Amino acid sequence: MELYRGIRDRWVAFTSQFPLETREPVWTPEPVPDVAILYVFKRSGTTSMEVQSLVVQSVLSFAGYPHVVKECNEPDQSPNGQLPYLYTTKGRALAGREIIDEVMDQVPGFGSTLSPIEKADSLAFTSLGESKLHFGLLFDLWYNHQNFTKVAYPKYATDHPFPLNLVLPRIKRMEQLDWMLKQRVAINKDEILGDVKMALSAYSTQLDQKQYLFGAKPSMADATLFAYLHILLSTFNSPAGVHSSVRDIIKRHDNLIQYSRRIWSTWFATENK
Repeated sequence: MELYRGIRDRWVAFTSQFPLETREPVWTPEPVPDVAILYVFKRSGTTSMEVQSLVVQSVLSFAGYPHVVKECNEPDQSPNGQLPYLYTTKGRALAGREIIDEVMDQVPGFGSTLSPIEKADSLAFTSLGESKLHFGLLFDLWYNHQNFTKVAYPKYATDHPFPLNLVLPRIKRMEQLDWMLKQRVAINKDEILGDVKMALSAYSTQLDQKQYLFGAKPSMADATLFAYLHILLSTFNSPAGVHSSVRDIIKRHDNLIQYSRRIWSTWFATENK
């Protein structure tokens, strides 16, 4: 960790020297689009590891919110400095929770079939994925050194030119490990995988043989669960010498495997060709 902090500090000191000369910015507003644009990470690079991009894309698709998807690698153009962000037909740039609020405002029918109890359960299952599955993904992708070297590093590096491709993936890893250590006193594999087993068992039981977690229509909880399942199953699918303990747990639940495949083929396979 100290090594990574040293790399980060030297990088910050270097970049703080630029620009050497500051001029008044010239800003030309983008034309308001005819259909909303969802900006996400490039599919060839970090998108396969960026859960939030797939969660938001799933919500917009499930709700039937009219939009097109554009790839980019400039999170600084987003209002909160992170991707994804949504540029609406009213000229508004939305990020984070604002995107979900926009969908709820414009498509009031999304989630309306849920009963009050189901709405509370949907929120609980969404939080379950955002905590337990997210920690499991970070553990397998960034904490596991073999996986970082063979999966995270090359995927993250492809989005940056030399010499940034050598430095930024390591800084990213340090940031992820720092976040993990802020959530727990120690990073214990058995504890993390135990939480993942509990979460996936709950999801599998709730799904049972239904099409979605709460019946025939997808909800916010489905968007969250699908994003983690798809990323964990696809990211660790082929590289030699790579092993995901969380992926092994997912594969014990056949209904979750079929659920992920069904959503991908129904909602995303065509547009991602």
